[in-house]
Amino acid sequence: MFNILKIVKLIIFNSSILLIMFLSNCLYAENIDIFAYESSNNIRLIFNSKNSLLSNVFILKNPPRLVLDIKNVNNISKNNSNFRYITKIRASKKNNTSRLVFDLNVAAIQLNKNNIIKKNGANTLLIDLTIDSINYNSTNFNNKIIVIDAGHGGADPGAIRRNIKEKHLTLIAAKILKKKLENKNFTVFLTRKSDHYIRLRNRVKFARKKSADLFISIHADSTKNKRTSGTSIYSLSEKASDKLSQALADRENKSDLIAGLDLDVLDKAVSDILIDLSRRETKNSSIDFAELFVEKLKRSGFNLLRRPHRQAGFAVLKAPDIPSVLIEMGFISNNNDLNKLTNPEFQDKLMNIIAMIIEEYFKPIN
Repeated sequence: MFNILKIVKLIIFNSSILLIMFLSNCLYAENIDIFAYESSNNIRLIFNSKNSLLSNVFILKNPPRLVLDIKNVNNISKNNSNFRYITKIRASKKNNTSRLVFDLNVAAIQLNKNNIIKKNGANTLLIDLTIDSINYNSTNFNNKIIVIDAGHGGADPGAIRRNIKEKHLTLIAAKILKKKLENKNFTVFLTRKSDHYIRLRNRVKFARKKSADLFISIHADSTKNKRTSGTSIYSLSEKASDKLSQALADRENKSDLIAGLDLDVLDKAVSDILIDLSRRETKNSSIDFAELFVEKLKRSGFNLLRRPHRQAGFAVLKAPDIPSVLIEMGFISNNNDLNKLTNPEFQDKLMNIIAMIIEEYFKPIN
């Protein structure tokens, strides 16, 4: 009888221990959401959790890796997967600690870690890695990805004059530019290869899916003032720089109403904090390209619109993490511009210099 009671007590004790361990595991079990953003010289990782993030972070060399040890984590979810510098994410777990290893194809030279507690009590761990971008760009110069967007298409013809439709001119130009960039060993994708309609936000989604380093949307618009002529380039601004810019942006953005939906507001593929952090650098990169574009076309003797670099809220320029510009080759509403836009020699000359500008834009700074 004594032995039976002893065994029962032992079973109860062991069961209690197992129950406590189970409850403890449930109490501390946590799901972590991972967001990643890569810029030209930085990798930013954001980890979101409802509870406190107890972590140990360090970088390793040969091969380059970022290692993150997080306590009391059961499940980890990645919210995007197309990376340039992160080649693989590996996970393992021992006791109550999960180890995440981010394999990199570029050396990390500095690490910064910040813990942010939001108003709703959620926790965010922000990790910034400064990478050796100079050496990376020198060895990966030809690995840049360019997405070219031929404006309009399908049920959306764009500007029309003398039975000449903008959608056909932009597709011809996009194909010429693609060929010239491929001859320079760039990887190039077209948002459309034929005459079909694509919603504005899907053009941006396509570029992000391809992990584009640059997005160029090509147009040839019109305006009521028949004297308005010249090539121009636009970068993103929520507030247009002048009435012409606003009018063009409004016209382009409303093209999505053809499909019965107003899609000016892009889906958020990353959290608000990630977008806010990345937009500033992306906007600056877009401006750098636009200024280089204007400088080179002036030197080459092209007729430019007065104040050729302008800003407007074009929907196709709203990718938070891709430098994006919209090029107006000229105005169909102007006789001289129309003759140029339909001239194969002008098309080839303009696309050739744009290809040279893109090549110079991506050349590493020694």
